[in-house]
Amino acid sequence: MVEFAMIAPIFFLLLFAVIQLGLLFGAQNGLVNAVRDSTRRAATYRINEASFDGGFTIAGICQTIRTEIDGRLRQMPGFVAANRTATIRYEWKSNNDTPETYFVVAHINVQYRHPLYVPLVNIFLDGVDGTDDGALMLEASEQMRVENPDILNSGTDQSCPNP
Repeated sequence: MVEFAMIAPIFFLLLFAVIQLGLLFGAQNGLVNAVRDSTRRAATYRINEASFDGGFTIAGICQTIRTEIDGRLRQMPGFVAANRTATIRYEWKSNNDTPETYFVVAHINVQYRHPLYVPLVNIFLDGVDGTDDGALMLEASEQMRVENPDILNSGTDQSCPNP
């Protein structure tokens, strides 16, 4: 009994640390998958310099991509949309094959403040990301080329407005 009383706190601390780390690794994996799939979706839209005139086309595209990100992140246990920050950007690049034409690359970056559930393990993990707030910052980025026909005019890089 005495031996168990001495070993039990260490054993349970290690057990709960493994559970918390499993939740964090699962959340990071889900975040990477959500960003990858959302970037794949962003790359399906025909983007050119006219897409940003008036903002109507790009606003709809940005909202669709954000909805896609949130829909995929909802599969994470304990997901809170307010803890998510998404940056969606389209970048114009010159074609190497034909320098007078351009193509577009979609960039998506998502940061998520994942809550730490286990109080004792929280002491060791909280603050690793620079803030002591009961959550750990997870981040994932992806970029994919938008398969447009070649664009003749160079557009300016565009970011989706934050809602």
